[in-house]
Formats: sequence, C-alpha cells, structure tokens
Amino acid sequence: MARPRRLSRGITLPELLTTLAILSLAGGLSASALHAFAGMTTLRSAAHEIATVFTEARSRAIYRGAYCGVRWVAANGDLTLQVFDDRDGDGVRTDDIRKGIDTPASAALSVKSRWPKVSVGFIPGFTARDPNGDPAGDLSDPVRFGRSDIASFSPFGDSSPGTIWLGDGARRQSIVRLTPGTAKISVYEWAAARGKWIRAW
Repeated sequence: MARPRRLSRGITLPELLTTLAILSLAGGLSASALHAFAGMTTLRSAAHEIATVFTEARSRAIYRGAYCGVRWVAANGDLTLQVFDDRDGDGVRTDDIRKGIDTPASAALSVKSRWPKVSVGFIPGFTARDPNGDPAGDLSDPVRFGRSDIASFSPFGDSSPGTIWLGDGARRQSIVRLTPGTAKISVYEWAAARGKWIRAW
C-alpha cells in the first residue's frame, strides 16, 4: 500500500519577515563596514601618494645634484603641493619661486580634487601625542616644515624635518613625516581603538 505523499510546508509570514529583517540588518552592517573601509583606504592612499611625491623629489635632488623642494600652498579652502627645482644654489625658496628663479618640476596637485574626502588637518577633538610622544601642538597648523611650507631635499639625500597631518574629518588621522639627516619618509595611522600609532610606510 503506497504511503500518502507528504505535502511540503510553505513559509509563514512571521518567518518571512524575520528573514527579511536579518538580511536588512546584515546589509546595513556590510554597507557601514564598506563605507568605513573606503574611508580608511582613501586616507591611506592620500598619505602614501604624498610620501611618494617626497620620495621622488629626494631622488630628483640626488640625480640633479641640486636642491629640490615640495611646496605647499593654501588657497580657497584647499592645499596644493608642487615640486620645484633650485636654480641658483641657495635651496628652494618662496621668494625665488615668486621671481621665477626656482622653477616647477611637476604640475600642482590639489588635495581637494585628488582626495575629496581627505582634509589636511586634525580630526575634531584630537588630543593624542604624535608618534614620538611629543604634544601635537598647534592644531591650526597641519603643514609643518619649520617656518616654511616647503619640504626641502639636498643633493646629498638629506631633508628638512617636517610633518603633514591628514584626516578624514571624522575619526581617522594620519601623518606623513620627514626625518632630518636621513630623509626617512614615514606614514603613521592613528588607531584610536588601541590608543597608538601604527606605522603604515
């Protein structure tokens, strides 16, 4: 005698609503995680590209046997960086650039155009010390190369000391740092959850 076939049970409305709620929550978490990751990679990309510009300027100074500098200019809420060659043997200087003596070796790179989500500055409420343990200092000055906004590289491979502070305007902070003497170029990212700087370059 054949057994009666068992009818398959369909999905009830509460089960369907529960499934949709779980999928919606998972999708929201994924989108949030993706957005956070995109912000982190954009900031990291900006820091690494700026470090690459410094590296190329240093190599150019050594190759040419003359000073080379990366000049930062603030205008209209934006910051641009541009590489200049020293043409009169006294280093790359702002007054020589104005007079046309020290000439550009690259096109100007706009931070706002290149990385719209990255700002040259500090994130709100930033209170941490820098990677050396020193106070962050004046939070209104994120480009620091002594009294100048020119990162200078000599034909012997050394550089002026300096730091560029970058942020995403919310939670992430990064710096690009030049160490004098060795012209070591470093990128650090602030890991707020761990309360420490992480070397990223």
